[in-house]
Amino acid sequence: MTTRVFNSLTREKEELVPLRPGKLGIYVCGVTVYDLCHVGHARVYVVFDTVVRWLRRDHQVTYVRNFTDVDDKIIRRARERGEDPIALAARYVDEFHADMARLGVGPADVEPKVSTHMVEIIDFVAELEKRGFAYRVPSSSTVDGAGDDVYFRVREMPAARYLQLSGRHLEDLQAGARVAIDERKEDPMDFALWKSAKPGEVSWDSPFGKGRPGWHIECSAMSKKHLGVTFDIHGGGKDLIFPHHTNEIAQSECAHGEVMARYWLHNGFINFNDEKMAKSVGNFFTIRELWPFCTGEALRFFLLSTHYRGDVNFDVVTSCPSCAAELNPTDQHALVCSYCQAALTTEGLRQKVRFPNLEEAERRVQYLYQTHHRIDGVLATTEAADGASLEFAFSKPGQPFTPWADFEAGMNDDFNTPKAIAALNDVLRVANLLVAGREKELTGQKLKPGVRALLLTECQRLMRAMGKALGLGEADAAPFLAGQRALRLRAKGIDQVVVEELIAERTQKKTEKDFAAADAVRERLKAMDIEVMDTPAGVEWGVI
Repeated sequence: MTTRVFNSLTREKEELVPLRPGKLGIYVCGVTVYDLCHVGHARVYVVFDTVVRWLRRDHQVTYVRNFTDVDDKIIRRARERGEDPIALAARYVDEFHADMARLGVGPADVEPKVSTHMVEIIDFVAELEKRGFAYRVPSSSTVDGAGDDVYFRVREMPAARYLQLSGRHLEDLQAGARVAIDERKEDPMDFALWKSAKPGEVSWDSPFGKGRPGWHIECSAMSKKHLGVTFDIHGGGKDLIFPHHTNEIAQSECAHGEVMARYWLHNGFINFNDEKMAKSVGNFFTIRELWPFCTGEALRFFLLSTHYRGDVNFDVVTSCPSCAAELNPTDQHALVCSYCQAALTTEGLRQKVRFPNLEEAERRVQYLYQTHHRIDGVLATTEAADGASLEFAFSKPGQPFTPWADFEAGMNDDFNTPKAIAALNDVLRVANLLVAGREKELTGQKLKPGVRALLLTECQRLMRAMGKALGLGEADAAPFLAGQRALRLRAKGIDQVVVEELIAERTQKKTEKDFAAADAVRERLKAMDIEVMDTPAGVEWGVI
């Protein structure tokens, strides 16, 4: 089945046709490594990890994701901490990999760094100068050997092509450029390719003098080295469309006279409380701040529940540390609880946050792993027999049950993960009915245990194939569920020993046929946010 993608350059869905049959080159802009990654970073790299996973089913993919380890922010942070900027950046590269591993995001095939591609960057700038698209401006730097700043001549590129990706108007760009005008430039819209060395900053020798690259040139140089002058897909967050990706196109196409990337994919933003988050709580959360509240798979599931091009609303709830009342934005802004009149602090509010979206995602991930675990239990005791396929058994006139075809259709339609997740949920629903022996609700007939086991085997095969594409449900079920449950108990401050004692008491009351007392214990557990489930394999429990 053909994959169609929404190309930001043409603003249309197009059939994905590789430059070379069976092979795809993908470049995604990586992080500037001066701090821990935040939730917005998680969105980008979960999205493109999923894109790559899907395309690898029938293509040989070369995935390149860079690290910006030479940048103003890195230099400032290193100076504040008295560190070498390259060493600081290297440390945050390691932190990035640690966070991504918990999200199920694997390393890219190639992970180039600016600091190790200086030759390619300098050669690229020199080529632009040779072709008349770049010019030098004398620097006032006091560093020995500092020569010139080098700028790109934006107006040398046809305006229609320069503006195609962003869809902006030249007049708007000119007005914006005049806000921070540099009198040395030929035109306010021109941007830096090479910055002359400043005192105390890391620098490299070049034909233009000592200095370091501008921001945009790095990706043009690194994508060319690892994927060629023209490659298939360039991706990143939509915040990069202008100026970063716009200027990448300008540099690359002016240097080589050829198209840079044939398809441009951009993911949407993360909005906190529909952008109504009180400043006292803040709209910035590092990925690591979320780990006490959720598993990496729950965050991944949540991010994939919205189509990658759409914006994600990330709900954050906070409560008063004194009276535990949930606070409205007015109270948060005023830093006073209207219920108990207690004074509030930003730190206190951030320590009392909850993330309802993630809690729901955690329940969905729990359901996925519980289903795997329940199927394992059935298949361990029941041998599969010959019988009808899953599709045949559960299809009705006018209502075909085709979960894999639905999953494929979703993923091939511009990586529509919500549709793919819906197909996975269809399989989970059927699997749980089969485990419970309630398939008659859908089929109209009771199945023999061996046939049920056969269908459960097919369910699990589908669940694993879908999970592999989405990066969900790939761990061993029992240890994952145990770890997830322990995390959620800690997050809610619930004592597991107390829970297990109450569950044992409920079981004893049921054995004694004192069902009223058993129900009373169940209600006590429910009040503690503990859900108890009686299954053919025994009692299961989890955190609501």
